Amino acid sequence: METKIPPLHLLRVFEAAGRLLSFKEAAKELFVTPSAVSHQIKSLEEQTGFPLFRRQNRALSLTKAGQELLVVVSQHLGELRQDVARIQRRYGDPSIRAHILPFMASEYVIPNLHHFQTAHPEIELRIETGLNVVDFALQDLDIGVRMGLGDWPGLVAKKLVSIEATPLCSPQYQEQHQMRQMTDLQDKTLIQIQWQEDPWKRWSEYTGIPLNDDHKLTLDSFMNSLTAAEQGLGVAVGLLPLAHSRLQQGRLVAPFDDRIQVEEAYYLVFRPEDADREDLKLFTGWLIDLFNTLDDEYRNTFNSDESNSSETT
Repeated sequence: METKIPPLHLLRVFEAAGRLLSFKEAAKELFVTPSAVSHQIKSLEEQTGFPLFRRQNRALSLTKAGQELLVVVSQHLGELRQDVARIQRRYGDPSIRAHILPFMASEYVIPNLHHFQTAHPEIELRIETGLNVVDFALQDLDIGVRMGLGDWPGLVAKKLVSIEATPLCSPQYQEQHQMRQMTDLQDKTLIQIQWQEDPWKRWSEYTGIPLNDDHKLTLDSFMNSLTAAEQGLGVAVGLLPLAHSRLQQGRLVAPFDDRIQVEEAYYLVFRPEDADREDLKLFTGWLIDLFNTLDDEYRNTFNSDESNSSETT
């Protein structure tokens, strides 16, 4: 005899109640009354033929059968939500959910976003920022920015911008400490970024100059490391062309001409099945053009500075 599957709305109520272990909290999440949740759980138990919860005075717990069912229901409801969202993205009104690194978003994407919106008012954008790597398998995400070598399994990666690194500090810090050569970094406060491979170690290996680890300031993001450098708190590793605007504004200076070509780059990543989406192609193209323009401005300025320096010499 064919097993009858319980209605989807009952399974959804069970998933909320089992996850929260509270009919009251599940009712809030589902915008119904606790009594309605209780009645629907009872109906589900009658249809499955076994109890799902142990009801105690002020506590609620899952039975063994309830625990097993919750795992199955949670997994398949999650997959169902993702599949429905994927179909909506491909065939519904154009809508893009993007995850962009905070510095990129605040310094370049958001200040220029009106150009994209003016050109494509039909595309709804949801931009989120954060430092964590978002898992596309678990999140309803369309496109993200990652730093790496461009080899993320299961995702298409398009290079957004290559990176060079050089020490940066405030003009006042440079004037105070008169840094002219690499060895002048040895007794300076070096600003480090938390959760990131030590860029100063790479710099030391590149130059062959040992650096003093006793003077370090650790912060949680690239943006904050540059802000700390602007405040004269030490020397940060600047990633170019991202930090180019702050150099142009005179908020930071590069004491040395040396630049390290970083092996990693910034990439746009998205699912292979979304590669033909017209809205995503438009947004991807706009982002790449935006950062190509930034890179061109940086290269032209850097080459011009090198040329002026050579003529002066």
